[in-house]
Amino acid sequence: MGARMIYQAVSPYPHDQLAGLDHAQTADVLYAAHINYAVRKLTRYGHTDWRWATVTFGPTIATPAAPGVAASSPNMTGYVAKSYSYKITAVKDSAPVQESRASGLTTVTNDLDLSGNYNTITVPAPSGDVTRHIIYKEQGGAYGYIGGTDGTSFKDQNLQPILSDTPPVGENPFNGDGNYPGAVTFHQQRLFFGGTRNVINGQFFTRSADPENMDRSRPARADDAGSYAILAEKVNAITHLVSAEELLTFTTDSIWRIQGDQNGIITPGDINPKRTSGRGARRVKPLLVDNIVFFSPSRGSTLRALGFSFEIEGYKSDNVAIFAPHLFKEFTLTKIAYQEEPFSCVWGLRSDGALLCFTWEAEQQVWGWSRIETDGTFEDIEVIPEQGYDRLYALIRRTIGGVDRVFHERLALPHIDIEEANHLDCSLTQAFNPPRNIIPNLWHLEGSVVSASYDGYVAHDLLVENGRTALPSGYEATLVTVGLRYSGYVETLPGALTKGDQSNHVNTQQIGDIVIRCIDTRGIEVGASGAPLEAIEPKDGTAVNELMDVKAVDYRVAPAGDWKPTSSVIVRQAEPLPAHIVAIFTSMQGADE
Repeated sequence: MGARMIYQAVSPYPHDQLAGLDHAQTADVLYAAHINYAVRKLTRYGHTDWRWATVTFGPTIATPAAPGVAASSPNMTGYVAKSYSYKITAVKDSAPVQESRASGLTTVTNDLDLSGNYNTITVPAPSGDVTRHIIYKEQGGAYGYIGGTDGTSFKDQNLQPILSDTPPVGENPFNGDGNYPGAVTFHQQRLFFGGTRNVINGQFFTRSADPENMDRSRPARADDAGSYAILAEKVNAITHLVSAEELLTFTTDSIWRIQGDQNGIITPGDINPKRTSGRGARRVKPLLVDNIVFFSPSRGSTLRALGFSFEIEGYKSDNVAIFAPHLFKEFTLTKIAYQEEPFSCVWGLRSDGALLCFTWEAEQQVWGWSRIETDGTFEDIEVIPEQGYDRLYALIRRTIGGVDRVFHERLALPHIDIEEANHLDCSLTQAFNPPRNIIPNLWHLEGSVVSASYDGYVAHDLLVENGRTALPSGYEATLVTVGLRYSGYVETLPGALTKGDQSNHVNTQQIGDIVIRCIDTRGIEVGASGAPLEAIEPKDGTAVNELMDVKAVDYRVAPAGDWKPTSSVIVRQAEPLPAHIVAIFTSMQGADE
């Protein structure tokens, strides 16, 4: 992992509260939810201009002043004075479309039951974002829609208000301690929140296409904000919300799908939650990869995948850690992140500071686990898209020169050019013109014994003093990477060998010839378990600093392995050089005990 310069933006959250933070992003705005803090947003105004702000829920257009109302009563035959009250709202028709809260009321006396009598409602001229005004009329204590205008006046000739269409009423369910949500996601053009301390099973959603507006009407409109609660026999404290084909609600006890109406649309009047899995989720943000959700269950030490199954017409949860349970025993995952390119990998941060990698190709039904070790412990991970790739970033705590430090490091990309390949931890790559022997700028490795790859060559046991180290034999290089050395291992599963009706549990076996198929590889060692490893190098005089042919090349090894109950093949890469193993072939022999 290489060292990088980073930009820092001050966070309003204490360090010990970050694990409880959830977020949802749209373009340059990230909304953050934490059960102990008011909802906030982080807005990017430029590459080095990021600003936090507390979200003020409501429309962005101002509430208009009360309208002017003038009564016209040309017909006085049988006149009976009646009171008529009006309110108005302002409307912005550009995205996001918004309607303001209702103005104050204005009352006038007239008798609109008489033909020819009318009231004239005067509204402000449209300006700025406001494109028109809507007029609401009182009846029975409620205000209903009677019309709108993009001008400055409107005539009421005894229009009957539509009481199913009332003006929005201001609302903020997250007002005050105990009412802050702990989960957030975007779904169907709304921002959904879940799980406050006062309503641990409650969910709340904003107006359609207006993520900072919780206003409602009475009765509710289809595009209004809304809320509901997950009701069940057990406590269902909401931990996460995931926007898949349906909105999935993860709780401490189970997982629910929010189905909405017959078309799957969620509105204030159509919620329809349905329990879909009896396994809850702990406070580790799930991953949505294609149509599969990876999550850490509330009980047990594992990682599960939740996906829709047409066979059962519902969601099915599978344990994807079942083939490597030893990696999870007595540990839990504290964070997971997905790297789509250049490899399809789910990274899992383990509770002891180890890093697990789940290589997953759903289309090929291929998956496998590996453990990433380094000279230190992993404290946090994140995957960030950069220039067509997904880059894994990590916070790693290391002891360098007797000093405990935390490093921001980035996983290097694979390179075909061996001179650009980076296979060292906590490393720094530098280019020099003219070439040089003394490599500077290594203060982060002060006092450490390091390795270097330079112009395709490698060197070990170099000491960093005063922020510098020297390449061996006075060699002057143009491209140099210096960092901490590590080794990579691949070990196959024991071969399944039978003799008659006996398995290899009662038969001994021995590895015969091993064939390793490689591309873009240099410096690996191969052998049978328990036997010395043999270094593989090209036999055609290829220079030391060149890779093997990019085409697949087979190399044969005949290890001197012992007869054992089980045998496997081991491949080791102890040099800071590329290793791409395409396939491992072997022959085995069995014998009676």
